[in-house]
Amino acid sequence: MTSPSRRSSNLRGVRGAFLLWLCLGVVGSGCHREVASGPSSRTEGLVGRTLPLLASPALRLTVAGKLGTRTVPVVLDVARPLSMVSQECFEGGIPPPEGTVRAPEIAGGFRAWPVVPLPALTVRGASVPLRTAGVSGEKPCSVTLGSDVLEPYALNVDPLRREVTFTASRSREAYVAETSASDAAREVHRVELSREPVGDWPLLAARVAQGESELTGPFVLSTREPFSRLALGPAEAQGLQPLETAANLPPRTFAVDSVDVAEGVGVRPLVVEAAGRWDSPSSLGRLGPDVWGRFTATLDAKGGVLVLRRPRVLASEASVSRGTEAPGPDEVERAGRMQGSSPDSGIASGGGASSKGARPDGLSTPTPGPVVELEGTHNAAPAVSKPGPAATPTEVSREASSPSGAPSSRLTPRQRCADAHGVFSEEACYGLHVRREPDGTVSVVGAVFRDLPEGGRVHLEPVGAEGQRLESGCAVGLSFPATSRGLTTQHRLPWPSLAQSLPACHAALTQAKDFRLSLYEEARQPECPTACAFVTETATRRTVCECQPTPLGEGVAAPSRKKSSREPPPEERELEPEDPR
Repeated sequence: MTSPSRRSSNLRGVRGAFLLWLCLGVVGSGCHREVASGPSSRTEGLVGRTLPLLASPALRLTVAGKLGTRTVPVVLDVARPLSMVSQECFEGGIPPPEGTVRAPEIAGGFRAWPVVPLPALTVRGASVPLRTAGVSGEKPCSVTLGSDVLEPYALNVDPLRREVTFTASRSREAYVAETSASDAAREVHRVELSREPVGDWPLLAARVAQGESELTGPFVLSTREPFSRLALGPAEAQGLQPLETAANLPPRTFAVDSVDVAEGVGVRPLVVEAAGRWDSPSSLGRLGPDVWGRFTATLDAKGGVLVLRRPRVLASEASVSRGTEAPGPDEVERAGRMQGSSPDSGIASGGGASSKGARPDGLSTPTPGPVVELEGTHNAAPAVSKPGPAATPTEVSREASSPSGAPSSRLTPRQRCADAHGVFSEEACYGLHVRREPDGTVSVVGAVFRDLPEGGRVHLEPVGAEGQRLESGCAVGLSFPATSRGLTTQHRLPWPSLAQSLPACHAALTQAKDFRLSLYEEARQPECPTACAFVTETATRRTVCECQPTPLGEGVAAPSRKKSSREPPPEERELEPEDPR
């Protein structure tokens, strides 16, 4: 694949001209933008700050801030040249505009925005140098920080901990030196970014595959919305088929086999949005957290680098389902050869990322296996206790036993993952992070670092204030669909609507102060179509789920390309900027 950086020979000069033009576009008040400030004055407030992302099932780069005295969500959008504020953030009406700015849109064309003065904006006590912003028509109150504020920073995103850390932007050479060193525990992939010649947002090369059809080219690196978006015209021209919609409405989604940013580095399968209005001559769509969020990511638009890290995996030929021993040095060395591809590995323009004999969706062929007890889980919160009755229903016991009723001892060819010390085990393939939210509720983030050919369930154990296990009469856990590795999901336990559907379980789980990993099962929870949290009332066997949204709707499973998707919701997502939702 040809890197999108070749589209422009002097993007830095174009960027300087664009920012000058942006300032001159403010009518009647001169240039009040902070873009005129030097990088040193703009990085003092946020460099070194680690901010928790607002709790959300899908990964969204939104943090809590204060606009004056009002608490507001602050969206980090590296692809937007101009910072924005919604009119709902102003009590008593919008302040008189200081002028108008005409700014480019990532989908193509330009749009004019009134510019208004802002009260002081802070995040976690740090002052954000934003004195004016464009006014958007979004209904909920939110502030969007664009590249005029974020440009001096590198954003380090940890999907499991749901945190973003701000560091100063560095040169590409510095990242090359850092990522060239070998890492026994993690794969490290360095992806080159270029800058769009007019809007100056970051671009990266990606390949989208569906059956025998492929679309390869530059995409906008997006941090605002959780879903990637694919330009409808170029995709159909390459033979990619969108999902049909009811009532002959325009296509709105593609079910693709894979989206890769380097050979074998990406997601498979995936449902992406279809953009009917994408007139940009420099990109084929946007690449969101549903792709790069499968990794611990460093996004440095100014430095021109996207660094992706994930635990190494060892595709062992036969690993014991319980009590797996750590591999010897020869196995670690072999795993390094298998998974340690070059950080600069690019995407070839022809051929798929899957090896010969692999499944069409790129995942390894599953072998049914028994329940796995989790003893020492990678990135888990506390140590894991043995599973109890609430997390081990009769079906699980039968699944974990041989036909004669004796415990199964068969071997299962399951991937093993490296922990922080480079030791491979099945337990290191699962992660859990528990945190207390500002409102006093408890949220959990679950992650699976290996492929899930048939999906999987992670059971959780609620813990009381004194560290004791709570006997709630309810089984609770996280369910994952069939997907490639790196998927995370975050949920409050209990979530608010559970009080209406399972009031007894809601009341019991409200007493939990912590959660621990208990056990893992192959295959997803039947009632949960996507990445979800689930609660099962033991007495009634009734299960209720809270699931991640998809481009098809809240918790709607990825359909086959041969099936029709549901009728699209009434709201439109084509206009930018979009609601952070």
